[in-house]
Amino acid sequence: MRTLTTRKSLSRLIRERAMQDEQMAGMLARYGGMPAFFYQKSPRDSRPEWGAGKYPRADFTVDTRQDPERNAAGTLTANIWVTTECPPIGEQDPDRAIEERLIDLMSGTFFQSRDMGTVCISWDRSWPFDYEGGNSLQDTVPEVFGVTATFDLLAFPEQATFSPDPIAGLNAWTRLNFPGMRIIGYDRMEDAWKPTDENPAIYWRFEGTASTARQSYAVTWYDGTFAAHIIAGTVQERNRWTKAIIERAQADGEVILDDESPMFIQRIEIHHGADELREGQMKLIGRYGALSSAMRERAAQPINNLIEEREGGPISWMKPGTP
Repeated sequence: MRTLTTRKSLSRLIRERAMQDEQMAGMLARYGGMPAFFYQKSPRDSRPEWGAGKYPRADFTVDTRQDPERNAAGTLTANIWVTTECPPIGEQDPDRAIEERLIDLMSGTFFQSRDMGTVCISWDRSWPFDYEGGNSLQDTVPEVFGVTATFDLLAFPEQATFSPDPIAGLNAWTRLNFPGMRIIGYDRMEDAWKPTDENPAIYWRFEGTASTARQSYAVTWYDGTFAAHIIAGTVQERNRWTKAIIERAQADGEVILDDESPMFIQRIEIHHGADELREGQMKLIGRYGALSSAMRERAAQPINNLIEEREGGPISWMKPGTP
């Protein structure tokens, strides 16, 4: 499995996924012996690398922007170009057939990229365009026309932080109880993959935390809110997996964190109508503790400075430096 530093850029992964699909390749013209699917813009029609036909063809761009919660987000825009000389594909117009296949390939697919990390692509909308040789007001058929499709890019950055780490604990708990699930930000993934009903994906996202009124000398307690994004092939299976996770969490009542301390589950909320990619359908509120600074300093001392075994008496705890 590749490390992040050796992964490919998102634009390259998108192009490879489209060009390596046999169905998509069979719909497009050939340029230099490869499917005519280009990044940013197509080569000039006069280039000798074009085969017998120059259409249908497609090009795409990737625009990214900063997102305060997801670190990065953006838009994928794809243009599909055909002419009146292009024959139907099956029973569909060629531009619509290519658009449909492109949506099947891209929407709901996760990419592990070098420049944006883990990204999911979600189809937004499509609209037709006329490029030249036609005027819809005069009821003339355009010579070159097509469809533009836009997709949202949603980043899924790694959420794990430092010990005690509730996200790491939730990921490990999920792996133990639901081995068939793919855990985003925890499992190693291939370059491009898609969740299914049999192997759905889950993403635990840290929404926020607040200190509680419950304090002690040894531990400071926090209430954390965590969103679970549960992604499957169909809504029915997604809801079934969500129900299974809720029932398991309620039965356990706690999640063991990376430092072996418990996070007590206080409340679980379910919103089946929530967007699984943007919001997450499940909210879990858990109470976990972190050692206070005094206890961390005490634990850092060598054990022979803290314990003195007195002759003929019990072991007693001594303050460091006590004679």
